[in-house]
Amino acid sequence: MSHYLSNYWLLYSEFINLFKTLTYRNIPIAIMTNFYQQIDEELKLCMEKKDFQTQLKHATINDTTDIQPFFANLIPKMTNSIKNVENGNVLINLDYLRITGKKINECFNKEKTVILSRSKNPTYSDLPNLFIGNFKIDTTESSKKIIETAYELFNKLKEHPAFGNAFFKNTFLQRIPLIVDAIATVFNLYEQNAISTVIVGTTEDMVSRALGIVGLMNGIPSICLQHGILMGEEAFMPVFTSKVAVYGEYEKRWYIERGLDSKRIATIGHPRYDDIFNYPKVSKNEFLKKYNLDENKTTILIATGPNTNSNQFKKMIDLLVNNNTFQLLIKPHPWELAKNRVKLYVELMRKYKSVQVVTDRIVNTHELIANSDIIIASLSTVALESCLFNKPTFVYYFVISNRQYDYFNRLDKYTQKDPDELVKTLSTYCYNSDEKQNYENIKNNFLADSYHVKNSGKELFNLVCELARGDN
Repeated sequence: MSHYLSNYWLLYSEFINLFKTLTYRNIPIAIMTNFYQQIDEELKLCMEKKDFQTQLKHATINDTTDIQPFFANLIPKMTNSIKNVENGNVLINLDYLRITGKKINECFNKEKTVILSRSKNPTYSDLPNLFIGNFKIDTTESSKKIIETAYELFNKLKEHPAFGNAFFKNTFLQRIPLIVDAIATVFNLYEQNAISTVIVGTTEDMVSRALGIVGLMNGIPSICLQHGILMGEEAFMPVFTSKVAVYGEYEKRWYIERGLDSKRIATIGHPRYDDIFNYPKVSKNEFLKKYNLDENKTTILIATGPNTNSNQFKKMIDLLVNNNTFQLLIKPHPWELAKNRVKLYVELMRKYKSVQVVTDRIVNTHELIANSDIIIASLSTVALESCLFNKPTFVYYFVISNRQYDYFNRLDKYTQKDPDELVKTLSTYCYNSDEKQNYENIKNNFLADSYHVKNSGKELFNLVCELARGDN
């Protein structure tokens, strides 16, 4: 574990231990905040130093396996104030879910399923919708008292390396009213509705986290779907739901290493990938015409990442365009499109006739993968998806960061940090049958460990039924 990550968990436990008196409805406020978002760059630099931990006097997470047990002990034991109703509805929180309404309808009985969203519409994709605003109450006074106590605690910790940091302090204080509001809202929601099981897309947001924690307190089982490949550890730990639904065996090992009981891990994939296995073939000619591509050339789709080293990326493109049989289609990361950080890609398109850029923000990534011949992707789900599409996939690791991520290391030499080596490996693959077979073997082993579920929607439905019956 890096110095930063080691110090992150130490600091997180110190924060909770020192601020544990701040509670609402018996829930510690400190476990409801998305902790890593309180850490600015200045503090992060300090945490990358090994001796940072010497300044922490109340930290109690000393080993990786301590992470989940530490947080599990903070959640109040079942209070039974809300009765778990076996015949109640499945509640699906729409935020960050990444499952289409069509897919939800395929998987679940509309008579026994309700959606929770921020929309006032009575239905969502023919399913009954609960507007979350209907369950809110005025929590101003409760928040005010907690904020006053928090100020007193911070004033005693002005010399602390993190709690004396203005950004850390202000971010947490600003979140207290939102946290209290989320907890109160979820308690009201559960008290007013018969819910048998809850599905959330992540527990990084306050409402989803509250759905899990209040559910655990009151016997309402919950499932958190995996919202992307495991890169930033802080976005996936700790677990606040009864179960985590993961992509494959890699993730199962990963969670167990961090102290989560294997019984709480369900290797069921994610319904968002189900369509890959029966993806309708769109017209190749329409695709080529849409992106001004030549039918006689090998189309390489390049999916970028938000933290790519631009010099290394540019070098990779320069090397690839030297091969006249290649044409490149660059798909910027959604974050780059949202922030209009696509200048480099547009410049490369102007420079080379064989380079095109996808600027459509709502483009169907599966359509791009299905119609391309080879995929080059950053450390992202696109690389996993293209492997599932059975497309030759090469991963580049040109990130501006000291962090190390090992998820794609199982692809061996088909993951590269050096643009020269990546292009060399790709070129060898294109012209060497032995290399193609070697790639197939490695890719198949990778998928066996990473994702082997053909119908995740069905697996999710079965898991929901098991939890509702109390089988797990």
